[in-house]
This record gives sequence, C-alpha cells and structure tokens, in this order.
Amino acid sequence: MGCKELELKEFDLKNAYISFAVPDRSYMPKEPFLDSMTYSFATDTVIGIKTKTLAIPIKIGGLVHDKDRKFSFEIDPTSDYDSDLVSISEPIIRANRYEDTLFVSIKRENTLLTKEMNIKLRLNSNENFNIGHLHNSTLKIKFNDILLIPNWWNDWEMYFGPFYKEVFQQWMIVYYLGSDLTADIYTGAPGPVYFWRNMPEYPYPEWFPITFMHISLLKKYFDDHVVYPNGDNTQERIILP
Repeated sequence: MGCKELELKEFDLKNAYISFAVPDRSYMPKEPFLDSMTYSFATDTVIGIKTKTLAIPIKIGGLVHDKDRKFSFEIDPTSDYDSDLVSISEPIIRANRYEDTLFVSIKRENTLLTKEMNIKLRLNSNENFNIGHLHNSTLKIKFNDILLIPNWWNDWEMYFGPFYKEVFQQWMIVYYLGSDLTADIYTGAPGPVYFWRNMPEYPYPEWFPITFMHISLLKKYFDDHVVYPNGDNTQERIILP
C-alpha cells in the first residue's frame, strides 16, 4: 500500500475523522500508531489478575463538537475469540475532545493457557465521523495467558539460571521500563531503552552496569524469599546463580 493511500482522503475541515491511536513506542517506528497489539496475562506484573481492561485511544481530526458523539465499529469476521471473554465499552467521543478511549475488557480463562485469541476491530463511517488514517482504521488485539521463554534468556542464563516463570515475573517487576535510563549503546538515543522486554544484546557488566544492579536486586529477592517452582515445595527452592 503506497503512502498516498494511507493518508486521509479528501480531508475536509467541515467534517470529523476518526482513527485508532495506540502509540508505537518502539525506536523509530514506521508509523506513529499501531495496527495490532498483544496482551498476555502471563506477563502482567499484577500477579493473579482475573480481568484486564485495555484502554484503546481514539483520535479525531477536524471539528470537535459541544455534545457527545457516537462512533461506529464492527468486529471483523476473521477474528478468532470467545465472545464470553470480551466486552467492549460504548463507542463515544465526549464533547469538546479530540481524543477519547474505547475500553476492551478481557476475562482470564484456562483456554488462554494454550491458545492465543484475537479480535480485530474495524472503524466504520457514520453520521458523526468519517474514516481517518486508513492504516489505523483497524486494530487487531491478540491475547493469551502463555508464558514463553523470552528470546534473550539463553544469553543471560549464567545470571538468571534456568527459566522459571517466577523469576521472569519478578524480573518484570524489578526491571520495568523507566528503571534504567542508560542510552542506547549503538545509536546513543536517550533512555529509557532497556527493560525486561528489551534486554541489552550482550550480558556485559561493564557496558550495562544498571542492568546488573537490578539483577543483584533480583538475586536478593530470591535469597530473602522462599519461592518454589509452581508453588511446589517438593522441589528445590529457586536461587539465582
């Protein structure tokens, strides 16, 4: 799809246009907003969470209005999900606002332990809004409860030990986005860059001292707290190397 096709078509200041606006926080994204996103209960730092409500930003272009206005969307038939697990708030842009929020609530059920589901939302034109940026006229939300070993784990195993979900979940709490302000080692882009999802490429203490400071905090947590794999006290407690 060419760039011209992605632009607003026949933009008219007399009209209002609507788009999904989930920000892409990756480094130098091709587009400012995502057209797909993934949520996993398994990597939520709120341990034991039963329902997750995702806040989906909705932006408008053109004219605001002094009254609430409904916008229209549909669920794409290619979606693969259990409708009993998902509820969506009323699609409203409140008065005098250029941005509002659509809330998508997802229930945690055992089926998500083995299957990733997805729901694709598609904006429609109605009497209040035309479709805005075509790239962001749809949003695919993938969700699961599957805890996968992150790609970086093998490179860091000498410091984290064998993979345990308990260690990974605690690492998400300790090494969150914003806990390390180290600049990008290659580009010099200011931090925060590194966190549990985006680990430094190499486990070099002299290059990434802040990362290793947080690893020492992680090790201390498992020294001070008796934690067993899957809560099974017939196994050896988890201790980091």
